[in-house]
Amino acid sequence: MAFTPRVMIYGAAGYTGRLASEQAQRTGLPLILAGRTQANITQLAASLNTPYRVFDLHDPAATSSVLREEGVEVLLNCAGPFVATARPLISACIQAGVHYLDVSAELGSYQYALDRSDDAKKANVMLLPGCGGSVAMLGFLAAHALRNIQDPTHVDIALRVAGSMSRGSIASAARSSMDGTRCLQRLRGELVPWGEAKEGNGDTGEKTGVQFDFDNGEGPVSCFPVTLPDLITIWKATGNPNIRTFACVAASEDMAFPEYGEMDLPDGPSAEEREKSPYHAAVVVTGPDGEVERAVLHTVNGYTFTAMASVEAARRVLEGEITTGFQTPEMLFGKEFVETIAVSRLVDIANL
Repeated sequence: MAFTPRVMIYGAAGYTGRLASEQAQRTGLPLILAGRTQANITQLAASLNTPYRVFDLHDPAATSSVLREEGVEVLLNCAGPFVATARPLISACIQAGVHYLDVSAELGSYQYALDRSDDAKKANVMLLPGCGGSVAMLGFLAAHALRNIQDPTHVDIALRVAGSMSRGSIASAARSSMDGTRCLQRLRGELVPWGEAKEGNGDTGEKTGVQFDFDNGEGPVSCFPVTLPDLITIWKATGNPNIRTFACVAASEDMAFPEYGEMDLPDGPSAEEREKSPYHAAVVVTGPDGEVERAVLHTVNGYTFTAMASVEAARRVLEGEITTGFQTPEMLFGKEFVETIAVSRLVDIANL
């Protein structure tokens, strides 16, 4: 039986998965939805007039069989927590010869994808985690700033988050905060906790905030250190040995975790709320002689960006933009990709 090559979105009925599924349907991608819960998937599939499959991820061999049966060429994983879904889906994709994409913001899933890079190459499969969301935003921004500095020594990069979070994002962040992992940075090529300086490596030993100007009228604001997957992806794309990642929350928003249980929360922000809450990112790149390059990214709300960027990435991969093994969005598509997403703009900032 001949198949039309398809993109499968796994976790399609979740908040981010639903946004991506709706975007894929609007753009005309040959699409099949998938997930773990029958009722949620069937309801979404009916509303989008799209085929679907329901299966869990306990058996990678069975999952790879589903991918083959449905003629899937590209799988976009939107099912968090990615610590639970990335491993079985990556394994299944390698077995089935399917290109793997996801929207994870969890560092562990990137490390696993990087560890499986050689296996993926042997299977002629590409692993492209972070094709939407903060990893794509920050990776393209870093590439833009790095273009004017030879042999940069340090990259400091920050994301300004605005608006409310989805239920899944809150659950993922809560799990990360309780897993005992200390905040990380990349120093001399190694991932190390803040405050565990090694002799001569230049670390201050202190986990302190850094001021970033997001060029949005607020002036410099203090950002706090966070562990982001960009510690892997920017390092992989650029080879830069010293990378620190930061975040800040828009001052007008209350982003504290709610007092009530996560199941009592709405799925995520409404379209109107997303429209009112654009994201910004800023980067400071330092060269060997102390020269500095600064740039910012202005874009739409993170959830809107994630849906649009991940679907556009899936479309390009389906049409043949492929390099096997572990890739980052910037390595695969080039920094110009980000400015094709909605109203995203990369802007150079004069040094003061």
